[in-house]
Amino acid sequence: MNNALIFLRHAKTIQDKSKPSSQWRLAETGKKIAKELATSGIFDDVDIVISSNEKKAYQTAKPFADRISKRIIKISELGELNRDKGGLLTQENYKRTMVKIFKESDFEAYKWETSRHALRRFKHAIENIDKQYHNKKILIVTHGIVMSLYFADIQNIRGNIFMRWESLAFCAWGIVKNNKVVKDVIEPLASITMITDRLQ
Repeated sequence: MNNALIFLRHAKTIQDKSKPSSQWRLAETGKKIAKELATSGIFDDVDIVISSNEKKAYQTAKPFADRISKRIIKISELGELNRDKGGLLTQENYKRTMVKIFKESDFEAYKWETSRHALRRFKHAIENIDKQYHNKKILIVTHGIVMSLYFADIQNIRGNIFMRWESLAFCAWGIVKNNKVVKDVIEPLASITMITDRLQ
């Protein structure tokens, strides 16, 4: 194994009330940021590009894959904590529910997937990826909630996971190697801030 796994959160999305969240697409600003980040060459040395099945993750991965002429491998188990049932919540209810999701791994509401189940399937997918390749640099484009759960789990963080998730920017990224965090996903990335500032 000995792979370097780079986890990249997808870019900014459009919250489309007519569709479940797993079918949301990138906003124009999100597309621009993903393209500019890819153009910066930051991940030009990756060997493999993987994304979840969700459109927003694939759209984020595409400029990176196109730049280095790699195909995108899609893995459904890397999808976000499933919130397709129950409709779009008010901001207040969403935040209240997310606090409980991160605090209680078996908390159920609005027929959402539990954080325990989401983390288990996500970890299983990552373990399979890590076993499949040897000494590769792998870009994995995925989602904020499952990334927050995964990085907290690896670092044995039990509290403040909600606060970590709230501080996780679109296109934030982190690195895991040999099941240890080399770069935490919540660390600020200057280039992302600069790109975002230019687009606002």
